[in-house]
This record gives sequence, C-alpha cells and structure tokens, in this order.
Amino acid sequence: MNTEQTTAKRHGPSRVTAVICLALILCAALVIARMVKFRSQVDVTLPAILWEDGEATAVTTTLRFHGELVKQWGQDDSFSGYLELEDQPFTSEEASKAWLTMAREDGGLKRGHLYYGLFPANDLFGELYADRAYGQFFLFPYVRTPGEDDALSSLGPGDSVYVAPAESLDEAKALLESHGLLMPDGSLR
Repeated sequence: MNTEQTTAKRHGPSRVTAVICLALILCAALVIARMVKFRSQVDVTLPAILWEDGEATAVTTTLRFHGELVKQWGQDDSFSGYLELEDQPFTSEEASKAWLTMAREDGGLKRGHLYYGLFPANDLFGELYADRAYGQFFLFPYVRTPGEDDALSSLGPGDSVYVAPAESLDEAKALLESHGLLMPDGSLR
C-alpha cells in the first residue's frame, strides 16, 4: 500500500463529502419542520372596550377567543372557532363560527380578516390584529356603505375598534398607542 492510500484511510471521507451530507441533512430537517403543525386549543375571555373614534366615552364588553389555533413554521397562523363579542349576538357560539388566517405584520402584530357564518364562513366582519401570544386583540369592524342597489354596496373600515384586554378608555388608548394603531392626534389610524 502506498503512502497516499494509507493517509486517505486514516482520515476517512473527504471534507467535501461531509459538508454535502450535512447540507442534505439540514435541508431534510427544514422540509420536515415546515410540514409540522402545532395545534393548540385556545379559550381566553378578556374584558374589552368598544370605542368610537372621537368619542369621549366607550362601551365595556367582553371578548371570548375560543377554538383551535394552528401554527406552522413559515406559514400564516389559522384559527377556527369563536371570537365572541358580548354586544354582538351573531358572534355567539350558537349562532356561527369564526374563521381567521393571521399573517405577521410589521410591529410584531398579526393581522387577519375575521369571517362569521356557518361552514364555510363567508360574512366578513372586520379586520383583527393580535399580538404574537394572542393575548391582546384589536378588532376594527367593517361598515357596509350602500350603493345604488345591494349588489353595489361595499365594505370598508369603520371608525370604531374593540380593544382587549381593557377595562377603561384610557387603557384601550394606551394599548392602541403602544402598537402604533393610534395617530398622534388621538384618532384611529
């Protein structure tokens, strides 16, 4: 046996082969990680405030977030269940179900459109922002602007917001401001 063969046997596979194997293992791990879904049951009841922009007072209510939350690496979070608002009877568990897909926004909030209805839910209620832990909620209900006929009416953001958890207007405004949802003049963005 010559010296080159003896040296090759002592050192094992080449570094290039080792790097290629490690890269393939890493790629396989990333593909598997993207396929894994983390499902969790959520049941949170929070005090909430319904505030009309420009008003000096607000209506107290409660917000209940109950259902299944699915998180998947590299994908938007999805929620199926109920987001009940005490002052909105159609959001109750008995009336309909909420469907939601939450995408990450700048500022650390997740954003999605909230739909209600029987399966499949198709009635758009508004735009929901939540923090990453789903412990703070900002729900901007849409209002229907009538057109010449009902088919031409359009949905758009209104001038009110549900804020949870908040027990007073000052708490609600502080939460809105901390997430950049309140303009410097004190109005909603």
